[in-house]
Amino acid sequence: MAMGVAGRGGYHHGDLRQAMIEAAEAVLAEKGVDGFTLRECARRAGVSPAAPAHHFGNLVGLLTAVATLGFDELSNAMEAAVAEAVATGGDRLAAIADAYLAVALARPGRFRVIFGRLGLKHGDEALARAAVRAFGILVRETKLALGRQEEGALLTRLPSSFSADADLGTILFVWSLTHGFSTMLVDGQLSPFEAQPGGRERLLKLYSEQLVQLLVSAVRQRRSDIGA
Repeated sequence: MAMGVAGRGGYHHGDLRQAMIEAAEAVLAEKGVDGFTLRECARRAGVSPAAPAHHFGNLVGLLTAVATLGFDELSNAMEAAVAEAVATGGDRLAAIADAYLAVALARPGRFRVIFGRLGLKHGDEALARAAVRAFGILVRETKLALGRQEEGALLTRLPSSFSADADLGTILFVWSLTHGFSTMLVDGQLSPFEAQPGGRERLLKLYSEQLVQLLVSAVRQRRSDIGA
């Protein structure tokens, strides 16, 4: 990575944007969102505190870039899980639920940024596209499990209203279970259970083998009820 000093104390950086994002990820991993500052990210990237303004504008801009990557990672992980489930005969909905939790645990700092512990740039097109893609995968897999949708369809934007979507309750149920458990585990709300011998492993097994299976069973029952 090329980096040098320009005249009068300024900095020249070969790939400042990427360096700042990598620095941000490192700070989030070590200090979490509460210890996250633009100055610390700039220091780790080896540039002046003012240097990132060209790419990100401010701290919110940098966090928005991190969140966009986070949504992309979540989408890629869920799509990879679906592909594996198709190849092995596994349940697609269970696969994306497992992938969702795995992404949250792999980068808890980024996960907190994605879902609003710190402010993001409203109206950012890249962030909006990434968020809609991730949510669209969850919607697609839920509707496929309900027999309501053909393979391949995916949201390109959020509808102006969900009031006419008969499957909204099921979609929110799927998201609530996957996101709720992931958030509780990442934020330490299940720490009394984790503190027990083998606690983390037992919680992960509980999620995958019981909670996710209850989710799948509930969605299958819903499909039966609607006669899809």
